[in-house]
Amino acid sequence: MAARDAAERVWTMRFPPRPWPLPKARLVATDIAWTRGAAGEIRGPVTSLLLMLTGRPEAAREWAERTGEPWTGVTAPR
Repeated sequence: MAARDAAERVWTMRFPPRPWPLPKARLVATDIAWTRGAAGEIRGPVTSLLLMLTGRPEAAREWAERTGEPWTGVTAPR
């Protein structure tokens, strides 16, 4: 799945540096088998997690709402 591969790339990339920090949380995709990180959980479809990882937290929430998948994301990527 392209969204899973993209989320994996964003999670592991070191260059170019991101202008936002990765969330200090455990990301859990609800639609595929994909989990990264530690601490408190953020759950949602992998596409929403990808949007959050790329600095678009509001788009992540909206995507999850449109797909009907559960979303426990944050309103800011911290």
